[in-house]
Amino acid sequence: MIDRLKTGIIQHRNMEGISQIDYFVYIPESYQGDNQILYTIHGISRNAEEHIQGFISQAERRGTILIAPLFLKENSPRYQQLGTNSQQQRADMAFDRVLQDVQEWLNLPPAPMRIFGFSGGGQFVHRYAMFYPKRVARMVLAAPGWYTFPDPDRKYPYGLKSTKDWPKLKFSLEKFLQIPTMVMTGEVDDLRDKDLNKVREIDSFQGLNRIERAERWINANRNLARAYNISANFLLESIPNASHNYESYMGHPPFAERIFDFLFAE
Repeated sequence: MIDRLKTGIIQHRNMEGISQIDYFVYIPESYQGDNQILYTIHGISRNAEEHIQGFISQAERRGTILIAPLFLKENSPRYQQLGTNSQQQRADMAFDRVLQDVQEWLNLPPAPMRIFGFSGGGQFVHRYAMFYPKRVARMVLAAPGWYTFPDPDRKYPYGLKSTKDWPKLKFSLEKFLQIPTMVMTGEVDDLRDKDLNKVREIDSFQGLNRIERAERWINANRNLARAYNISANFLLESIPNASHNYESYMGHPPFAERIFDFLFAE
């Protein structure tokens, strides 16, 4: 079916009740039918199409299909945390509908996936991977504001403990820790700007800015992997001169290339 589609950016709509979600698709002219897909998740600016634009040159070089869901504020106000609670407006379930739609529409296997998320998108990606580690092959997180730590004693979304809004949570940390993961932070993305979550619990446990929080999250996962005797791959990289906006990261030429190199490594 893919060879009958024109290449270029396509906006596709999934009509499934509470899980309704639009997403953008780019099918490169160089695509050779090898099922190579990159899923990319926007931040709170919800610039899904801009994510596609930023990766087009790499997609053409490598024959990679790009998929970018659009989590609208009215439908998914807390998509970064996968939803407001376990019952309503679940962003992970909306994303699952995208995966199913991709499988049916493009006849491509939806998982295990290679996935990238920027800022709030990075929050979504690592939480989705914690919920569904078998669905994620590799992931890259760029500039998340804060994290869910692999801590069973802290309540979700700060940790993995169940709450009245998220009851009976179950996670397989052993499987999650085996997902190769890279976190990218901007060299100057250390400001406490208006978009940074400044809740006291996050400040005290995770750090005061995005760089500190990334370092602590990476170290927490590395330490836990050692405790489980798992050979984990958690990397932390700094993007020169990048502040907290997508254009700043994309303005560093190796940024997109590094994401593709890591996600599609053997």
